[in-house]
Amino acid sequence: MTTRKNTQAVLLAAGQGKRMKSSKPKVLHDVLGKTVLGRVLDAVDELGIDHVHVVVGHEADQVRAFLKENPPKTPLTVHLQEPQHGTGHALQQVVPSLEGFTGTLLVSVADTPLLQGATLAALVDGHIEQKSVVTLLTTDVEDAKSYGRILRDKDGAVVAIIEDKDASEEQKKILEINPAIYCFQWPVSKPGLFSLTNNNRQKEYYLTDMVAWAHQAKHKTAGIKSTDWREVAGINSRLELAEATRLLRDMCIHKLALESGVTIVDPASTWISPEVSIGQDSMVLPGCHLTGKIDVGPNCTIGPNTVMKGPVTVGANSSIVQSNVGNSNVGSDCKIGPFSHLRDGNEIGNNARIGNFVEIKKCVIGNKTNVSHLSYIGDATVGSNANLGAGTITANYNHATKKKSRTTIGDGASTGSNSVLVAPITLGDLATVAAGTVATRDVPSGALAVGRARQENKEGWSGRNSPPPENPRPES
Repeated sequence: MTTRKNTQAVLLAAGQGKRMKSSKPKVLHDVLGKTVLGRVLDAVDELGIDHVHVVVGHEADQVRAFLKENPPKTPLTVHLQEPQHGTGHALQQVVPSLEGFTGTLLVSVADTPLLQGATLAALVDGHIEQKSVVTLLTTDVEDAKSYGRILRDKDGAVVAIIEDKDASEEQKKILEINPAIYCFQWPVSKPGLFSLTNNNRQKEYYLTDMVAWAHQAKHKTAGIKSTDWREVAGINSRLELAEATRLLRDMCIHKLALESGVTIVDPASTWISPEVSIGQDSMVLPGCHLTGKIDVGPNCTIGPNTVMKGPVTVGANSSIVQSNVGNSNVGSDCKIGPFSHLRDGNEIGNNARIGNFVEIKKCVIGNKTNVSHLSYIGDATVGSNANLGAGTITANYNHATKKKSRTTIGDGASTGSNSVLVAPITLGDLATVAAGTVATRDVPSGALAVGRARQENKEGWSGRNSPPPENPRPES
């Protein structure tokens, strides 16, 4: 990671996002497994800067709680803006923490989930190289919507930004817009920040007016254009959130197909987040949803209709079909599914088989072990070359004591259909549990456990106890 000393960042996350129609701030909405704010913080982390400041306001406690649970790699300070009087007012809340700081101050809105670290790096580096006092990121769009427009003089220099609400009809035709991402030379820019006025329709202090201040004060300004408007697009409604999610999905699938040699059979029905890595010659079938830190090896088949939520690793040559996998490690040459559920905390060995309607939770499954049908295996360690028959259940939870206990199954052990293993219990190597057995004691290595009622056949039972048919068949 490149280190950029004497650089700090400010993320503006105080807005309400009224059009989201939500009880939570828009920066905490999910985009492919991560919040909008989380994705912006990831981009900032790539810069290797000294500090990041997050300005909170609407539902500040929710944002604070998120940051406490998900701190960035960059040292963090949170600032409250109350009440909210615009972006300029938001930055003013950070100023006391900048006492003694000299360098580059990167300021960005926090509602741009597609923002890339490389784009921010280009802005910061360009600002420093050009020795500007104010540098802003711009981009060209087909529809400027409610973004502020970039105003340039006859020489092409940026002289001001006009907000959409305050723009004339002619200015609204401008398609170069302001995504609200800036670099300021600090503390040179400090007087401009505190000279802002609220002479506009919203009666707010606009950070955009810093450009006009710098131009009038004859400070150097610069504009660095992002070639991909999608990166800097903010979200203000559920529809824009959905569009940002789709765009991020498209970017990830495009990268996997072109750079990693992965076959995505139906991109339109496949959702993959940027944190996912997939090996060469693997195939993702329709209907898959893969989010979080996931590492899939080469020559794997994922799907159709598979949900994976990281952290997850999958070894080479494995297949996961119509299944749900979370926080688990799957070895090489494994077959998972259809309709398997791998809950948190599993370690699946190589050449293992987890079959249809099998649920696994907090288990270690050895190499070449099969759990093929209709079973629940929880809090268990299963050795290699074991076979758990259809309907095997580990009874790991004691409702009276509220405690969970572990089951240990040795190498080469097997259970018959509809076996119940009441934990804590140990099955030794090559131990066998007969079908229909409820095992409550340890089974020694090589032993057979049988624990079921003796079968009795009642002769003539159906004749004595079955009612006569309502409509007996007439004699021929």
